[in-house]
Amino acid sequence: MNRQTDFTSFKLAGLRVQAATQAGAQRSGLVRAALYASYLRKTCKNHIQQTFRRLFCPIKPPTGPLQVLVHIRGGIGDVAMSRVLVLKLRQLLPLAQITFAYDSKAVTDAIFSDGLIDSYLRPPYHCQNYDIVLSGCHFLMYDFYNRPRIEKLAPHFLPILEAGLDVQSCFKLFARYSPHLDGALAEIAVAHGGSRITNLGWFSGLDIHQNDPAPISLDPKTARAVLDHFGLNGKKYITIHDGINLQTDTSRGIPTRCWPEDRWQEFCQLFKTAFPDILIVQLGGAKSRPFKFVDVSLVDKTALSDLPYLLDNAQLHIDGESGMVHLAHLTRVLCVVLFGPSKAAYLGYQRNCNISAPDCGGCMNIRPDWMTHCLLQKPREQQCLMHISAQEVAT
Repeated sequence: MNRQTDFTSFKLAGLRVQAATQAGAQRSGLVRAALYASYLRKTCKNHIQQTFRRLFCPIKPPTGPLQVLVHIRGGIGDVAMSRVLVLKLRQLLPLAQITFAYDSKAVTDAIFSDGLIDSYLRPPYHCQNYDIVLSGCHFLMYDFYNRPRIEKLAPHFLPILEAGLDVQSCFKLFARYSPHLDGALAEIAVAHGGSRITNLGWFSGLDIHQNDPAPISLDPKTARAVLDHFGLNGKKYITIHDGINLQTDTSRGIPTRCWPEDRWQEFCQLFKTAFPDILIVQLGGAKSRPFKFVDVSLVDKTALSDLPYLLDNAQLHIDGESGMVHLAHLTRVLCVVLFGPSKAAYLGYQRNCNISAPDCGGCMNIRPDWMTHCLLQKPREQQCLMHISAQEVAT
């Protein structure tokens, strides 16, 4: 199937989901009213926010070079995956000023530490202060574009803009009801030769593919300082991560993307038997489970800015599908990634060893609580990741 056919069938699939959603709503006045109320609530909220911004932060239409704003929603993995988008924009618009908008400056600084962006902005903002505003997560939208300025300063970008708008027009409901339709979008993308990062290209009009490299340029002096600080300079080590981020609700048990602790312990024993001279270093944040059987536990002991350097100098990184894996993809390290609820075909990288659960799995984004609850209500010992053995990962 060629690229043009992929686009055509991809757009038609989006229209089918939109039509099915709208058809369901037409059967019930209550459903129609609820959908409209949800849309009206979001619209009113946006209007109120825009009104307050105009009162306290006047609109300043851009002058000088093209002003581009990229606003990414989601977690650290979503920001890491967006780096290739920013790189493509930089290559196409070398004279533009690129601003990156995200909720955390620390995350942005860790992923764009090498000057790929010109400035950071914490939302909210005025779209009219920029010439191009791209925002979203799984689904990207051109929230605003100043066509006269683009025609004057970057006319070569207009066909790209038009291509992105064409695809977006077939998926409007996916943006309106995000994240509820993210799982359907993933299914459509995979079925038509796409993936999580390829979506960034299809919805923006840029030529982007899942395995396109966008490595962070890491400073050698900083690398030595980080490794010295954690006692790892000159040592061989692998990193492991339990797949939990700070946004994950752990109050009701272990999240569905996490491998059980006894499997991690069994794997570490197998690994140390085979490679006794290589250290096992555990990474993780405040919600990760610190393991007593690793050589070095750095759980909740690192800054975000340390992570690219620790990953870049590791022999291997082992993890569930998590933001750490997508950050690792921006470094030299290769990963062994365990896929349960997440889809390897949608989120995996070709250079990694991707191990999918042989039973069940692939339920991501069907419901908002998919990261914390098995949607089939299976007991923990029967859930999808339990079917991946330590021996399989070790070999």
